[in-house]
Parts: sequence; structure tokens; C-alpha cells
Amino acid sequence: FSNQKSRRFVLPSTSTTAFRQPPYVLSLEFTSMKLTCLSKGDGFQYPPCHMLNLSGFRILIDCPLDLSAITIFAPLPYDVGFEASEYPSDAQNPIQKKQKLARQMTPDDLVCAEPWYKTVKALHLWEVSLIDLVLISNPMGLLGLPFLTQNPRFCAKIYMTEATARIGQLMMEDLVSMHMEFRRFHGPQDSRFPVWTKNLDGEQVPPLLKKVVFGESGDDLGSWMRLYSLDDVKSCMKKVQAVKFAEEVCYNGTLIIKALSSGLDIGACNWFINGPNGSLNYVSDSIFLSHHAKSFDFHGLKGADVMIYSDFSCLQTGEMTENPVQD
Repeated sequence: FSNQKSRRFVLPSTSTTAFRQPPYVLSLEFTSMKLTCLSKGDGFQYPPCHMLNLSGFRILIDCPLDLSAITIFAPLPYDVGFEASEYPSDAQNPIQKKQKLARQMTPDDLVCAEPWYKTVKALHLWEVSLIDLVLISNPMGLLGLPFLTQNPRFCAKIYMTEATARIGQLMMEDLVSMHMEFRRFHGPQDSRFPVWTKNLDGEQVPPLLKKVVFGESGDDLGSWMRLYSLDDVKSCMKKVQAVKFAEEVCYNGTLIIKALSSGLDIGACNWFINGPNGSLNYVSDSIFLSHHAKSFDFHGLKGADVMIYSDFSCLQTGEMTENPVQD
């Protein structure tokens, strides 16, 4: 960034449709920086995911799960806890339970199987050993990280705020606990491939269901993963270095990194990165007028050479709430 005039770089919000589908690469006029959008996200539950190449370091910013995709799976009946505990070893029970669930469910096109989880498709195109640094902006951006850390070739440094680490770990543990109810209900499945996708090729399958599973381009199937375990969550969190707001940490003696409050949620932050050739702000989902104890940190963002806006969806939602449409 040296000897360059200060610039502002804006990424599309989740409501923008004029931009290409991820992954796409956007290079600034600086020789030491390249930004790749891996996923534009879809609001608070599915934050954007980017790969930033800065001063020779590959920085992954957020690693979410698309939780909206699990709505294609049929929910459990109310009495599943009683049935699962009463017949823990009956091999015929999972089939009987599925038949019972199918009779109870409307609509019938929901997938009656143990849920799989949709990760960032473009992230699988990267060799995990080449990722140097991971920055997590809020707890929702942490939910997909165990899929990376369970890879033995993963060796990146992980930074997030203390609150994000704690809340994110609780969310992942709750997700695993919820998933175990599905596993007890449907029975063990050893397949490494989502066998339920074989039943989604027929013409009677709703187009919306196909779009969620296969994506608009039809190549999203590889992004579906079986959920990690509690041991994977614990192993992931052992690799995390939690930081305080505005605390400066030095990576590899080259990059100075600070987490600045975004006002969105407890622990949610924006990132300030100062490298050998200049400084950069990564502004995640933010609320400028927050009722949180830790409000949006304007002062920490001052003076950067480049500012990257990842998403405006939460800002737009806030404006709609404050200014409802009049009849």
C-alpha cells in the first residue's frame, strides 16, 4: 500500500445480484493484496467468507455454515426422546420411526434422513495447509471451522474475541447435541456420501429443494458434510487464540492485528490489519447505533489505507425496522 492514496473498496451486500457468483477474485491496485470472495453469505445466520492474500500471507476471514440449508430435513416428532431411549438397540426401530415420521409430516417432500450440513463450497478448492491465518468476526462465522481444523494438514493461526470463542463453542456443542437426537432416531449411518441425494433427481422433486441441495449451477453437492463431533469442537478450540477488543497481536513479526467492536452481537468484531506496506480495515456485519455494552468502534478504523465492507444486510435490516413501510 506504500506511496498510494487512501482508497475505499466496497464488496457487494447480500442483496446485490449484479455481481458474479463466488468464488471470484478482486485485485486492488496494490501489488501486495488480493481478495477472493468464497461466499457472499446470506444475512446474520450465514456471514460472508473471504480469502485475503496480504503481504504474502493467506488470511481466511470467517468460516460459517449455511444453517438455512438444514430446513430441507424433516424435523423429529415430539416423542422422539422417549422412543430413542426405550429401544436403543432395536435394529428395526429406525425404519419404523421413519415410517411414523413420514405419516406425521406435511409436506412429504422433506428429506427424512440424518441431516448433513452445507459448508462454503469454494473453500474446499483451497489447500488447507496454505492458509496462514484465520480471523473469525462473530460466533456464526465459527460454526464451520472444525471441518478445517480436523484436517491434519491445517496449521493456521486462529484469532477471535474472547466472547466469540466462548459463545461459538457453546453453539457448536448445542448443534452436536441436537444432531445426536437425529442420529439416535435415524440410526447409525456409515456412508461417506449423502445417500438421500439419490432420491432428489426425479421430476416430482420441488425445484427449490434441488436448488438448496445442488445449487444454482448444480455443483454444490461436494459442500455437504457430516457434522463434526464434540472432540472435533474441543480440538478446534484448543487452536484458538482469543483476544480482547483493541488488543494488538503480532503475527509472524509482520502483521499487527486488532479486533474492533462491530456492535452487531456480543463478541462480534471488525478487523484492523497493519502490514509492512500499509493498513487495512475489514468491516463485517455492523450496527452503528447498538444497544450493546460494547458499541461500534469508529475510532479504531481511522487512518487505514483500505477499507473492505463485507456485508450491509444487517444495516439494511436495521433501517427497515426503524423505518417500517407505511400503508
